[in-house]
Amino acid sequence: MYAVWAKGLSEEKNIAVTFQYALTPSADTVIDLAASNLYRLFVNGELIGYGPARAAHGYSRLDTYSLAKWAGCETVLSVEVYSANTNTFYTVDERPFFAAEIKEGETVLAAASDFAAYRMTERVQKVRRFSFQRTYTEIYHLTGDPKAFYAGTADGQTPVETEVVPMNALLPRHVNYPKLDVLPASYVEYGTVGTNPDAKLWRDRAYYGIDPVKFKGFYPEELEEDSGEEVCRFTFAAKGDGSGGTMSPMTYQTYDFGRTLTGFFKLDVNAKTDTTLYIFFDEIITQKDTHKSVSPFRNDCCNVVKYTMPAGEHHLISFEAAAARFASVVVSEGTADIADFGMVLYENPDAASFEYDYGDAELNNIVKAAVNTFAQNAVDVLTDCPSRERAGWLCDSYFSARSEALFTGKNLVEKSNLENYAMCPQSKYLPEGMIPMCYPADHNDGVYIPNWTMWYILELRNYWKRTGDDEMRRMSKDKVYGLVKFFEKYYNEYGLLENLESWVFIEWSKCNDGDYIKGLNYPSNMIWAAALEAVAEMYDDPALSEKAAAMKSAIRELAWNGEFFEDNAVRDENGKLIKTGHLTETCQYYAFYFDVISKDEYAGLFERMLTKFGPKRDAKTVYPNVYPSNAIVGNYLRLELLLRYGYKANVLQECRDFFSNMANLTGTLWEHSNLSCSLNHGFASMAAVYIDECMKN
Repeated sequence: MYAVWAKGLSEEKNIAVTFQYALTPSADTVIDLAASNLYRLFVNGELIGYGPARAAHGYSRLDTYSLAKWAGCETVLSVEVYSANTNTFYTVDERPFFAAEIKEGETVLAAASDFAAYRMTERVQKVRRFSFQRTYTEIYHLTGDPKAFYAGTADGQTPVETEVVPMNALLPRHVNYPKLDVLPASYVEYGTVGTNPDAKLWRDRAYYGIDPVKFKGFYPEELEEDSGEEVCRFTFAAKGDGSGGTMSPMTYQTYDFGRTLTGFFKLDVNAKTDTTLYIFFDEIITQKDTHKSVSPFRNDCCNVVKYTMPAGEHHLISFEAAAARFASVVVSEGTADIADFGMVLYENPDAASFEYDYGDAELNNIVKAAVNTFAQNAVDVLTDCPSRERAGWLCDSYFSARSEALFTGKNLVEKSNLENYAMCPQSKYLPEGMIPMCYPADHNDGVYIPNWTMWYILELRNYWKRTGDDEMRRMSKDKVYGLVKFFEKYYNEYGLLENLESWVFIEWSKCNDGDYIKGLNYPSNMIWAAALEAVAEMYDDPALSEKAAAMKSAIRELAWNGEFFEDNAVRDENGKLIKTGHLTETCQYYAFYFDVISKDEYAGLFERMLTKFGPKRDAKTVYPNVYPSNAIVGNYLRLELLLRYGYKANVLQECRDFFSNMANLTGTLWEHSNLSCSLNHGFASMAAVYIDECMKN
């Protein structure tokens, strides 16, 4: 198999090329397909595939689609390949390619160079980034019906010349293909739109922070259009609930999917005249003045898709995966009827097979939300959120991998996750031995989270024990020992890590403040001791077990103040290590969870943890000097500990208290306990694991 790309366009940012081929397949015909960065496959204008499953730099996963359904019929294959040529947290920054073979048995009927190639000039190239973590917003200037084009009607478009280009080494696809089912939306509200020329414009770090190396994109002065700026100026006045019928200039229609979904917006537009429309979306809706407001910027994203189109029928499917419960459509110019507004689901196809009934409607609803959350965050790797980032973060995956085991009985997505890390080349932007905090990704700014590598080692050990995949253990050894070597330079005279660099991360709470993590940070040492024990177990290295035991002993001696474990210690002017008095709830959970201390030896602290702490504590009156935990990861470690020691009733009650409102509001579970960020976070699917373990015995 070899690869091609549109000649002379390999270095262009934010372009798409569609490769098209017509044939009459037999029942045995398949297409093998690999591409970078993203592709979608249409057969006779119908979307049947989207990918690929992500892989490490220098590798791509091979997808195979059967064409048996179209046997004996004239068939047009269209593979639209998107190239970002941009560093992100979602896709890797590499040159684009398209590789394909259409085969009947072992006979190759056509290869990549046999496809006609069309540059998709309808997609505006120089636009703002979607978010700091992802690539670009979508703006389209259509010349005809996209579905007709994908079905083989070129509408006068001229193919571009292709050339053979380098391609990645191919790997198998471990995960199953998404089903791409379509779910419809219901009508919420309609009304009129005005403009406010003095509106405050939303411009984040992804707008101002463009850099040719660290953060690639288009500078503000380069932008051909800015749909985010345009939407900022809209004002809204509701006219009624439900459907407003035909949309005339400066009107809007708002939709509800019933819960947060992830996928691609799908709608049919009958444009009576030349029309411009916007789709903007979010996970929540709020009452604002006279209308129900959908904010496209709440989650630090530019959640806007824009189309201009000539009069006629247009069948639209957006390209980038989006997460939304609510969406508003604005027609700013023209008149159009919009039909069948819905979403093509892009999610893990195996999670829905999980069967449960706990005889409790509230718990069932939480578990349903957990399944939804997992499915949307486990298409190809275990991601944090399916919206702002779609990033394969470590630590998050430590938890969501256990959800995968519960929901699917397998760990196919985790296998891909860990394989990507095992094959990840050393980044020139990161210190020797350090691995990315999320991957596949490019961290050209040099930022890494040392703590996330510790969670990585623990997850690898758990995966190995859970699946018996010894090959993964062997192929990951160099990465693991690279980390062991990396941390050696941070050991102090007590055998503890001191002055860790870059983004030291414990959790989203006070314990991550600069004053709490500087110097000798005890939670970091607690998890590193546990990680060393995991390395010792996987690779039969008793010296690391001894080192971990010595670390735990030193932590107990230095961090304990007689009532709580302090978060950190710093050096005075004479270089002596002194206590800071910084106390957090999460630090106590770290101490118990990573077996630095035991319940029996520290019975008083455990009792305080059990009866005084938790997400419902009034931190102003109950131990106000001990700062409370947040969702990631303190409150989860609390649930883990309660479950470990048999406090199942407590676990179930805290799950009700913490997750029920989330499940009711979005049908998913969240990163934080508030509405400020992602409301669909992969690790939160662990709620189902806690509930299931409490209820099954």
